[in-house]
Amino acid sequence: MLEDLVRWIIIMYIVVDPIGNIPLFLAVIGRLREEARARVVRLSVVVAASVLALFAVMGELPLAMFGITRGDFMLASGIVLLAIALNSLVKPYELPREAEPANLAVVPLAIPFLAGPASITMAMNMALELGVAPALLVVAVVSVLTYMTLLGATKIQRFLGNMGLLVVEKIMLLIVAALGASMVRRGLVEALT
Repeated sequence: MLEDLVRWIIIMYIVVDPIGNIPLFLAVIGRLREEARARVVRLSVVVAASVLALFAVMGELPLAMFGITRGDFMLASGIVLLAIALNSLVKPYELPREAEPANLAVVPLAIPFLAGPASITMAMNMALELGVAPALLVVAVVSVLTYMTLLGATKIQRFLGNMGLLVVEKIMLLIVAALGASMVRRGLVEALT
């Protein structure tokens, strides 16, 4: 069980991708003072964690309501993950115009940067595989790691540089694409058996 939790923590951290999101976060909140930046990061992580926890708790309920099997969901989720990763690899995200920091904390920082379609899909799949309580534990651990990563965003950017951050982001997207392909394969196997 511990091995599964560690595996899912790593997977969710990769999919949430706080390191790859550092340039976007700094572009949106870079002009804020340190305490305001910390508040925006905290609110972003809390909102994203709440969204992921909600989908982890709902688990199979939305699926059952529409007669969707787990194999169907895995197949669709894999296609979505693959599409998001491929799209993000070739097309940069466009930043919104300036807005209130609290509003920016929710959109785009929490949703879709941290709790986007890929991480929501993974939260639901994780709950289906592990159960709700372990899934919520994983969401909590990943949220703490994400918070710590984003609080240190400036230091990480200085250490890796813009090119280093870009390389990390693209590697993470390739891993997400591979996770999507894996989910398509497992979804097909489960749907056909």
